[in-house]
Amino acid sequence: MATLSFYSYDHVGNPWCGGGGAVRHLEVLRRFRPAWERITVYVGDYPGFAAHEVDGVRFESLGGGKSEATSRARYALRANLQLLFDDADVVGNDVSTYAPLLAGLLRPRRFFGIVHHRVGRRYVERFGAAGWLPWAVERLLWAGLRHVVTVNREVREAIREVNPQVRVLDSANGFDPALLEPEPTIADPRYLLFVGRLDPFMKGLDLLLDAFAAVVPRHPSLRLVLAGRGTPADVEDLVRRSAAAGVATRVEVRPNVGEEEKRRLLSGCLLFCSPSRFEGFGIAALEANAAGKAVLATDTDGFRESLDPERTALLVPPGDATALGRALGRLLDEPELRRALEAGARLWARRFAWDAVAERELRWVRETFLER
Repeated sequence: MATLSFYSYDHVGNPWCGGGGAVRHLEVLRRFRPAWERITVYVGDYPGFAAHEVDGVRFESLGGGKSEATSRARYALRANLQLLFDDADVVGNDVSTYAPLLAGLLRPRRFFGIVHHRVGRRYVERFGAAGWLPWAVERLLWAGLRHVVTVNREVREAIREVNPQVRVLDSANGFDPALLEPEPTIADPRYLLFVGRLDPFMKGLDLLLDAFAAVVPRHPSLRLVLAGRGTPADVEDLVRRSAAAGVATRVEVRPNVGEEEKRRLLSGCLLFCSPSRFEGFGIAALEANAAGKAVLATDTDGFRESLDPERTALLVPPGDATALGRALGRLLDEPELRRALEAGARLWARRFAWDAVAERELRWVRETFLER
């Protein structure tokens, strides 16, 4: 049996990230495990991390540091050095422009990357001239990859523009099948829900707070729950923004939400909101559909893949708080529209089961690296 090493800065317990990519490699690799002699995942170190196994998949950390910037820099250095001497039969990487594994490009015959989204020029909008660096790193990584897994078609086409010879597998993300099992109805369902990384800019939570403030006068009992993982600074920022918008008493920020609590929140919410400025796939929004909920999201690459626009979700232009507020008002004022979106939500989500995702990727990895 063959061995597999997988490098990803992110991990489900990482307080600075803990995003959908971390969920993805956990769910896929734990399903890979029976077909491999050994699978080891090397993640970025963070306070409180300890090496462990999940269903036979070994998780170890590289680097270290008390801040995200330090942790990422040390991880990139250690991971690149280790990868040069890694003797695994296949090496995978959750591609990141902020912890790039350029060493993998030196061993292309047994190396593949997973790309969730494109940075493009979006970081120039956020960071100015400094945003050109991640753009350049992204293009360098794409140009050197021979084998890549993408989670949406727009990313695939963007990579092929840079690297026409790359071999690509399109493979969407999945969701927890337990969400398809109806939960008991919660007595007070009058809350909107966001679940994900509590990053005000990336996830568009600043816009959501503005949109929420605009509809509260017509819906005085409505609340907003922002749940997920976030740094203390991000949580403080959201609390401050809530107060500035005049809705502090109606907004609840819940960091470090576990899976059981997430399922309860999804079961009880009125509708799910995910106004990301850009999104690679949108696992949390798909999970909301799996729980039978209507979704309000943005018209990005990822949400066009994970949701069924106008059938299970409404999409609005990213970065547009006015459009977000109008759509939110529609969903609150028109319960028949909300029920229509809910009607097909679970059926749509069923096609994205993790078992099917893992089976497709395992077949591709075997054909690409082990059966040549």
